[in-house]
Formats: sequence, C-alpha cells, structure tokens
Amino acid sequence: MVKNDFIRNKMVTTAVFVFITMAVILAASAIHNMTNLIQSMSELQERAIPADITQMHSGDYDQTEINRFTEEQREHIAMQETMELLTLDGHTIHLGNNQTMAGTVQDISFVVQNEKFDFILDLDNEKLDVKEGFVAVPIYFMEQYDLEIGDTIRIKSGKDEKLFVISDYARDYEMNSSLTSSKRFVINQNDYDEMLEIEGMELEYLIEFKLNENGDTAAVQTAYIESGLPANGPTVGGTIFLLFNAMSDAAVAMVIILISILLIIIASLCIRLTFLATIDEDIREIGVMKAIGLSKKDIKKIYLNKYRVMSIAAGIIGYLMSFAVVNLFNGNMRLYLSSDLSGDLQYIPSLIAPLFVYFMIVFYCKNVLKRIDKISAVEALRKDALESGKNRKYSFPLLQNKFFSTNIYMGLRDVWKRFKLYRLLVVIFIVCTCIVILPLNMFNTLNSPEFSTYMGVGKSDMRIDLRKTDTITENFENLQDELKNDSDVEKHAAYITSSYQVKNAEGTWDYMNIETGDFSVFPLTYLEGRAPEGEGEISLSYANAGSDGLNKKVGDEVVVKAGETEKTLKVTGIYQDITNGGKTAKGHTSLGVNEEAVLWYIVSLNLAPGVDKLEKMDYYKNAYSSAQVNDISEYTQQTLGHIIEQMGTVVIGGIAIAIIIAVFITALFLRMLLSKDMSQNTIMRSVGLTSKQISYQYMAGTMMVLIVGIILGVLMSNVVGEFLVSMAMSYMGAAKIEFVHIIWETWLLCPLALILFVGLTIFMSCKIHVKDDISLALRR
Repeated sequence: MVKNDFIRNKMVTTAVFVFITMAVILAASAIHNMTNLIQSMSELQERAIPADITQMHSGDYDQTEINRFTEEQREHIAMQETMELLTLDGHTIHLGNNQTMAGTVQDISFVVQNEKFDFILDLDNEKLDVKEGFVAVPIYFMEQYDLEIGDTIRIKSGKDEKLFVISDYARDYEMNSSLTSSKRFVINQNDYDEMLEIEGMELEYLIEFKLNENGDTAAVQTAYIESGLPANGPTVGGTIFLLFNAMSDAAVAMVIILISILLIIIASLCIRLTFLATIDEDIREIGVMKAIGLSKKDIKKIYLNKYRVMSIAAGIIGYLMSFAVVNLFNGNMRLYLSSDLSGDLQYIPSLIAPLFVYFMIVFYCKNVLKRIDKISAVEALRKDALESGKNRKYSFPLLQNKFFSTNIYMGLRDVWKRFKLYRLLVVIFIVCTCIVILPLNMFNTLNSPEFSTYMGVGKSDMRIDLRKTDTITENFENLQDELKNDSDVEKHAAYITSSYQVKNAEGTWDYMNIETGDFSVFPLTYLEGRAPEGEGEISLSYANAGSDGLNKKVGDEVVVKAGETEKTLKVTGIYQDITNGGKTAKGHTSLGVNEEAVLWYIVSLNLAPGVDKLEKMDYYKNAYSSAQVNDISEYTQQTLGHIIEQMGTVVIGGIAIAIIIAVFITALFLRMLLSKDMSQNTIMRSVGLTSKQISYQYMAGTMMVLIVGIILGVLMSNVVGEFLVSMAMSYMGAAKIEFVHIIWETWLLCPLALILFVGLTIFMSCKIHVKDDISLALRR
C-alpha cells in the first residue's frame, strides 16, 4: 500500500521529501556553523591568550607604578604587559598604484609582538615572528585593499620613508573585527626602533592584564582607577572582544536556524495536506481494513511507515549535503578565526538536526493520523466520513455578486466557505514571505546610512575625523573656520570626545568617553528623553545607562570629574550605540573639554544640493592630510562590511528557498483540492461550464490567498522581525532597531516575484487537472 501510495503521489512525496531535506540541510549547516564558531573561537583564544582587561592610554605613564599595582593584585592578576602602539595616519601608508589608506575609518598602529600574552597570529594560528624589513598586515586591510604576500608598503612622513614587504596576514583576537576601531600591523623590533625616529609618529599604549582563573575583573578595574594609574582612554573587557569576533557569524547562524525552523513548519503543513488528500482518497480502503478487523494502530502504521522512511532518508541526505552547504557561510570564519575547521566536533553536534526533524515529523504525523480514529467502518464505506455532521450553509449567493465576474466571484466565495482548508495555504505563504523579507530588511537596515544612528552618529553626508597630532587643535579650528565660509556646505557641527572620570553605581570612579557638541544639528533617535540642550545636561547610551553600566534613567544625576573639578549632570536622554562596547555619553558644551584627555575630534556636515560629494571629499582630504574624510555610508560599510556581505548571501538563499517552497506547496495543495472536488467539477462541466471557467475559479481563489499571505507576511516580518533583531542587538547596545524599508523591494519586487512564480504554478496545475476526461471522473 505504501508502494502504491508513492507511485500514485510521486509529486507529493517528492515535495515533502525535498522540504524535509532542505530543513535538515539548513538546520545541520547552522549547527555546524555554530559548532565551528565555538571550536575556532576556543582555539584562537587558546593560541592568542588575549587580555582580560585592556586599558588604552595616550600620554606619559610609569611602568614601575603599574608593576607595583600588579604585585598588590596577585590574588587576581596572573600576568601584565604593556604594548606600545606607534600610531600612523592612513595618508602616510602608501600601497601600490599610488594608493594610500587615507580613506579608512580605522586607527592604524605598528607594534612589536608581545612576549607574555595577547599574541597576534598568522593564518595557521601560530605566533607571528616577523623578520626585519617585513610586516604582517591585518586581515581587515588585506580584504579592503586586496593586499597579497610579497606586496610592498611604504611609510612616508615628511622627508622620512620606510619600506616593508608583506610576509604574513595578521589574525588579531582583540582587533580582528571591523567593529573595533583600531588595527595592528606587526613588525620587527629593529624596524620599530627606526620608525620611532620618523617625523609625525605618535605613541599610545595598551596596558593589559591577564587574570587568574578565579580573578575578579570588576575588583581589578576598581582598584586600578582608585590607584590613579594611567587611564587616558577606554577600558575594554575580554568579553567585548569575544562578542565582536563572534557577532557576524553568530548572526548569520541564527538567521539560518530561523529559516530551517520555518521549513520544518512548512514540511509539517505539507504532510498535513498530503494526509488529508490521501485519507480522502483511501477512505473506502480504510473502511475495509477496519471492517476486516485491523486495529487503528496497524492502520496508522501503514501510513506512518512511509514518513518514517522518508524522514530517515531525507535526514541522511540532508546531513551529508550540509557539509558542502556550510562552506557558503563560513568563509568569514575561516579567514578571521581559523583556517582549519576540521575536527570531531563538526560531525556529532550537527546530527541533532536530522534527529530533531525526524522526531518532529513522526510526532506530527501521529497527531494528524488521529483523524482515522474518528472514522467508523460504515461511514468510511459510504465515503462521507469527512463531511458527516456538517450542515451546508449557502452564503454569498451568486445573485448578490455586483463587482466581479462570475468565475472570480465563485473562486473568492469558495475560499470564504472553506477557509479552514485554505488557511494552511495562507500560513505557508506568510512563512515564505517572512523567509524573503526578514533577511532583506536586515540587509537594507545594516546597509543604510541611517544605521549610523545606532552607532551613536547622527545622519549626515560626510564625516571628518581628526586624530591626535601636534597640530590637531590648530587643524580643528581651521577646519571649522573653512566650513563656515564654504558655500557648498549646508550645515556642519563639531564634536570633541574626551575621557572623563564618572562616579559609578558603587560610588567609585570609572572612566567614560563623553562627546561634547551641538547635537541638535544631526540628531539621534532617542529611546527615552532627548539630547542635552542646556547647561548641566548629559545623555547616556543604552549600555551605559543599564544595570551593567551606571544604572541610570532619564532624570537621574551623574557625577563627572575632569581633573579635580566635579560636576553634577542631569540625564536627559538614552540613545543607542554599538561602538566602543556600547558605553558612551554625549554632553552639552558647557561641560567643557578635558584638555588632558582629548581622544579625537569629529566634524559632521551636509552638502548643499547639487554639490559633488566625491569632489568635496577629495578637497578636504588634500587640505587636511591627517584627517579621515568619509561618506557616512562608507563609514557604516567599513564598520559592518562583513556582516552586510554575509547577510546578502542569506537574502539570496532565502529568496530561492521561498520560491521553491511556494511553488511546490501550491502545486501540492491544488492537487489535493482538485482531487477532493473531482465530483463537483464533473457536475459543473456536465451542466455546461468549460474547463477554462472552472480553472479561473481556482486561480482567483488561490491568488487571493497568495496576496493575503504576502501582505500578512510583510507586516509580520516588520513587527516580529524588529522585535527579534532588537532583542539580539540589545546585548551590543541597540535595544530598539527599526528596519529601513525600501518600499519597491518589500512591497513590489519581492511580492511580484512570488506572484509570478506561484501564479504560473496555479495556471499550470489547474490546466492539467481540470481537463481530465468527464467519463473517467464519473466512473471514479
């Protein structure tokens, strides 16, 4: 009987098999990806031995005092090391073809390999040992500038010049991610000593601590601040580096898992449709089996065995294919975390996917097959089991139709009367639409200039960053004067970020970066409250205001200290920021600038209509050689590039999967529906209706279901999608993500693609089935 069912329902069985296989492939790939991520992160962490606490500092420091502090905190601290960073501006680094790194948003530094911990590795995760005259380039720049081993890098500053040959790519646990704003080139100690003599070189420091296994991070940070040790810069915990490294791959894996769950739901609904059609067709056979004494359990086994075999076969095939599919998603991981993702862990955890899908399918099949329990032998032999006890209500009489043609009206009427049957198709179209629209919305949001507002930056045309040089203050003032007199500039605003001491929830002092300026020119979207507009006001980032930060809300007061001067500021708003660990603040200009701890200067500007942006960017790049001049969209692209690229792959895969699902399910549903309506269609044809007219009825009803499903799917993607993404991003400092909707994509292009493919499927399915011979149908 199972064999006959397979022969009779080749298309149906194939469709169900394909969906189960696809669900296993995606689920196993996602689990495989997450396993690889955990394994590669663990290996990278083991080899690199990253710092648990990193204090960035600019200015003088006394290593003797740091050593004394380390000895006092031996209960918590295992090792301490201070890394010198020789910072350069991008315009001083010359590549081939007269190209420089002036356009990068990253802080660039040249370093020598550490001796104790925080090692920078090569692509084999071995500790870099760079020879004299060579340099190891961060992977981020390797991708951005297409650099290859053997290429040359020339450092030019004034009359001084230094040539390096690229010998390796640097895999840097602490600064791998594009979300970190600094990158480290590794050179030999002799070359480093020579570069110290080059004009314009600036020194910064990473004061790093490696804790004991039971060391208390919070206790060490508090003691460090209370000791008054160097802290002219942000403090970063090891968990932030872990989060940044894992973020892009984890985000993609979670989206894939979501799609695979949706596929399991679709496969289950598909099986339900199949059972409804099969039981309807086999109703008399079921009656005979019950009449001759077969138990309900034995009858169910006949149908269940088919899906057990199918689930096992699909699980095996999907599991094996997942090892090929996963390579589409782990390219970024192979490059940034581990070149070798082999190991026992890649095989065992991904077995969870086929086992989970198998048990889910079998469990669902058993629930659907409970319908057989309700069918008695007598009713089954009369073939009215599924209709017994129902009173037909002839609502929407044909005479009341005033707006549609008869065939369209009959199709819409059929959907209304049998909505319980059609609702399965509505759910499937909603799910298919979600598979397309949710990743697309995420991609468009990440790729939009408006995403800069989640990075603590107001939306503008251009952003000019001035980093620390001997002439930075003079350049900053000159730049502002020039912008005031530049008729091509519609508006501009200047911001200064300094490091201040702030009293935390425990009453001790932490360091915090506070940006001062006029925040009304390029406003942020605030979760609560508003920007600081008057004297004594400050706004905090979501992460800074949370329980892990200062634990403040709008209206609370924050005590800030610059030098020996304390100021009490009122919190006026809370905004979102995923940069610098998510912990930033914005203060009114009345706070003043902490001259001893200025970190950077930023100028944002909008151009007048018709002004060539690229030409204006080139002008300011040339006029201020130490400045980083970026289009705000380019700034976002450089910071989130890897996540955007991977999400683009997911979007393309989602569209393909959704179309395949929609086509298969539609064909399956119509096959079931036409089989169920065979007698009714035969009667309509016998009284004079043509096959084309009957086809139009089914096409009208199914197209209406499709359109309703698309509309509900888009709306659900917007609402539920924003909630899910916001929940995930809240750990990064953005608790309320609002999708950027490109209307012609979400409401026109994607729906039209689904309507086109599904519409063609509806047309072909109705054309084939309705044209069956009348006499054959009557004999059935």
